[in-house]
Amino acid sequence: MTGNIQKHYTLEELSARFEIPLTSMKTCFKGVYGTSVFAYMRTYRMHQAAVLLRTNRRESVAEIAGRVGYDNPGKFAMAFKKIMGKSPLEYRKSFV
Repeated sequence: MTGNIQKHYTLEELSARFEIPLTSMKTCFKGVYGTSVFAYMRTYRMHQAAVLLRTNRRESVAEIAGRVGYDNPGKFAMAFKKIMGKSPLEYRKSFV
């Protein structure tokens, strides 16, 4: 999943791919990582976006949103602020 963060896998896809019953997979994942697959990937994407915002000033926030799997820059900005505590632009400006 982290190898291709642009792709949004469904739980059913993951269950089938790894040949693990859906409920067992969700329980096991939460036991290992302490959170759901969805929450883990959202946090992972936002941390990757933060790196891009700090290091890649030529790309717009919308372009970075697309690189981490968000087609809608507004939804990306809301998710980013929820995880990182600042909007993507505020975050980027804090590293100038």
